[in-house]
Order: sequence, then structure tokens, then C-alpha cells
Amino acid sequence: MLKKERPHRRLRGLAAATIVAGLTLVPAGSAMAVETGSAEVEPALTDGVAATATVDELRTLVEDLSTANDALTANNMDLQATVDQLAQERDRLAASIERFDELYDPIESDRQLLFELRKSLPETRPEAEAQLARIRSLALSSDPQRLGQIVDRVDRATPAFLDWRFGEFDSTQEFSAAYIDTGANAFDSSFEELRSEALMSVANRLDGLLTILDRVR
Repeated sequence: MLKKERPHRRLRGLAAATIVAGLTLVPAGSAMAVETGSAEVEPALTDGVAATATVDELRTLVEDLSTANDALTANNMDLQATVDQLAQERDRLAASIERFDELYDPIESDRQLLFELRKSLPETRPEAEAQLARIRSLALSSDPQRLGQIVDRVDRATPAFLDWRFGEFDSTQEFSAAYIDTGANAFDSSFEELRSEALMSVANRLDGLLTILDRVR
């Protein structure tokens, strides 16, 4: 006679079978799905950290570019200031050169006038007249405003002076008296004034020339 199987033993067997069946029915991808989910979280975190680092690098780069731009702007301002200063120097030099050109002819007249004023009056009347005419021309070329009226006074006194200077007298007393009586003395005083004012005119022009040279330096 077959032994009857005990109920609790049958239940234990069913439970074990159920567990085995349950394990068998669990999809293989379930465990992998869990593992895959964990693996997907790690790249996401890594990508976030990398993105943050990239943003920081870009921010630093932008700050560096901004600093460089500020430096370039400052340099441009300095360069513009230098250009403006050089332009002013150029204009000043150009004005000085132009002033030099304007002074050349008067200074040349000054030089020749001073040379003629140092000469003694020639021994013949034609030569004396030629020298006085030359002095008159040079004085008017040098400084007509300052010397013009004086030159006119010299011209008015010249004929009487030359008559006296190259005239014939019977005695020294007559020669000396004629110097006052004929008005020849007016020539000497006017001519001496011309010499003095010509020297002053030259001195003023040289002072202006030195001022220009100081600006050029």
C-alpha cells in the first residue's frame, strides 16, 4: 500500500516550485535594466560637470577678452593723444618754417644795411649819392614802418649835405659856418637816427628769430 504524502510536505514542495517558476518567469532584462539605469545616471552627472567646466572656461575667456579690449582701448586713447600731439608739433614746425621764409628777405636786407651803414661816405659825389640811395632802399626793405619817416628826413637833408660836403670854401671857418647855415647838420642828425633805429629793428628781428628757434627745439 502506497503511503499517503503529508500535506505540509506537499505545500513545501509547491512553494519551492513556485519560487523556481517565479525566478524562471522574471525577464532577464529586469536585472540589467536596474544596472543600466545606474550606468545612465553616471554619464549624465559627468556631462553636467563637463558643461559647468565649459561655462566657467568660457566665462574666464570672456573676462580675459574684456580685459584685453579695455587695454586696447586705453592704448588707442594713448596713441590718439600721441597722434594729436605730433600733429600739433607738425603744425607748429610748419608755421615756424613759414615764418622763417617770411623773415629771410628782411634779415638779408638787415645784413646788407648794417654793412652799408658801417662804410664811410665815398670821396666823390656820384659814389656818395649811389651809396645813400642804396641805404635808403635797404632801410625800406628792412623795416618800412619803423625806418620810413627817418629815411624821408635823410632824403630831404641829403642835397644840402652833399653841396656842403663836396663844395669849395675859402677857409676852415667858412666850411664850419656853412655846415650850420646850409642845413647840412640836419643830415648828420637824421642819418645817425637812421643808424640807431636800424640797429634796433635788427635786434627786434633777431629776437623774433630766437623765439622761433626756441619753439623748434
